[in-house]
Amino acid sequence: MDPTDEEASANQLSSDDIEQNFLTQFSSMVTTDKEELIHQFQSIGENVNYSTATFFLDMTNWNLQAAVGCYFDFMAQNRQPSMKLLNDITVGKGEKITPNTAIKLTWLLQNNGEVAWPSGTYVSLRQIPNLREQNIPLSYEDLKYYVPAVLPNDTVTVSVQLVSPSTVGLFETVWSIYTPSGISFGENIISRIEVSADGTMAVTQQFSHLQTSSTAELNPQQNAPESQPNQLDDSEMWG
Repeated sequence: MDPTDEEASANQLSSDDIEQNFLTQFSSMVTTDKEELIHQFQSIGENVNYSTATFFLDMTNWNLQAAVGCYFDFMAQNRQPSMKLLNDITVGKGEKITPNTAIKLTWLLQNNGEVAWPSGTYVSLRQIPNLREQNIPLSYEDLKYYVPAVLPNDTVTVSVQLVSPSTVGLFETVWSIYTPSGISFGENIISRIEVSADGTMAVTQQFSHLQTSSTAELNPQQNAPESQPNQLDDSEMWG
């Protein structure tokens, strides 16, 4: 057996050992509390969200061991996409933002996996503690921003929009990218912005928008970039 085959066998053995350890661990659990079962299922990986756990548990009549086994079988047969955050290119990054102000966050993301991102992939808030505290009415659909299909090793610029809370202080949001079926993958994207009455971020973003608009008017022959699904148009943000 050559070194490559030996390494592949070692990796497979390691993966099988991990799966077997989880199955052994969960085989002794006898709880019937569904929320507890979902919590235990999610412990098998950081990218296993609530919906995924519920799906596999419900499919196996809430048998935790069987659900975990089905999940590992599914993952083995279906290579999952991957994402890496290359850079936060938000205009005005590092500046403060005034309360109750529209914010446009922008990131450069890379498909660092082996499969293309499927059509219908989207970015959404993973944690919205500040928004919940302020009771700002936001629907699930309002927080989904679709991105185009991206081939392996290619990059894409993704922008999302939200509104700062009405109180001053640190405003943190955590974003994830999801498959069309709602399974998260890749790195979490953490945004931290200080909300302050003397914030200048909104002015900086508006000024950048005006500069971009002026440049486009001065160069009418330039081909405009193709619009991408869910990429926010500045007119939508600033009116």
